[in-house]
Amino acid sequence: MTTAAQHPVRHVDIHHAALRHDDVVAPAETTRLRLAYREAGDPAAPVLLLLHALGESSLSWDPLLDDLAALGYRVLAPDARGHGESDRPGQYSYELMTADTLAFCAALDVTAPGGLAIVGHSMGAVTAALVTATLNATTPATKPATPTPPPVTRLVLEDATPPRAGGPRFEPFDEPDHPVPFDWPLVNALRAQRGDPDPAWWDDALGIEAPVLVVAGGPTSNVDQADLAEFAAGVARGRLVEIRVGHMVHDEAPDEFLAVVTDFLRR
Repeated sequence: MTTAAQHPVRHVDIHHAALRHDDVVAPAETTRLRLAYREAGDPAAPVLLLLHALGESSLSWDPLLDDLAALGYRVLAPDARGHGESDRPGQYSYELMTADTLAFCAALDVTAPGGLAIVGHSMGAVTAALVTATLNATTPATKPATPTPPPVTRLVLEDATPPRAGGPRFEPFDEPDHPVPFDWPLVNALRAQRGDPDPAWWDDALGIEAPVLVVAGGPTSNVDQADLAEFAAGVARGRLVEIRVGHMVHDEAPDEFLAVVTDFLRR
C-alpha cells in the first residue's frame, strides 16, 4: 500500500433544508455548516466517497486515499458534523448526517452521470446506506431542478449495517472527564437512534439494487456479525467478506481491506 504524507484538509460550506426529525430540528429550518474534507485523484474522475466511524475523522482514511484514487476515482473523505475540523452545531442525527452528505456532494459538484461509489465504516456505514437508499430511490421525475448527486453504483459497508427495529437498546454513556476530538453530545444522540431506529432504515437498505459489499470484522468485533451476514444475504446483490481483525478493519488490516475493496470496485 502507498505511504504518503497526510493529505491537506480542505473546507466547503454546505446548506440544505433539514430532513424531518422533530426531536432534532424544525422541518423548515435550513442547516448551514462548514465541513472539512480530504481529497485525492483526478477531479474529473468518478467519485468515491469515504465516510468515517463515530469518533474518527477523514484522517482515518488518509493512508488509503492515493491507492483508491489510483483505481480511477476522485476520492472524497469528509469529516462528519461534530468530528475533526467540521463544525460542531450541537444537533446530531443520522437524518442530518444523510442530508449533510448529499449537500456535501452537491457543493463539490458530484453530479457526473457515471454514478457514485461509497465506502462507509460503522457510523459512516449507516449514513452510507441511508444516502444510497435515498439517491437510488429518487426517480428522474421527482428530482429537483438543482443538480443532485448521481445514483450509487457500488456500496461498501465496513462492519456495520443500518440498525433495525427491535434490536438492543443502548444506555447513554457518561461524558468523559478528559477532552475528546469530537463533540461529545453526538455519541448519545446517535446511540439512542441505533437503539430505536426508524423501521424504514433496514427495509429501505435491503431494497438497494446496486452491488453491496459487507466487510465483517469477525468474532472480536463488538458488532453483531449475524446481522451483517443477514443483510448481505438479504440485499439483491450482496456479498460478505470477513477479515478477522475486529471492528476497525481498515486500520488493523489496511492491505487486506484495500485488496477486497479494490476487487469489488473493479467488478
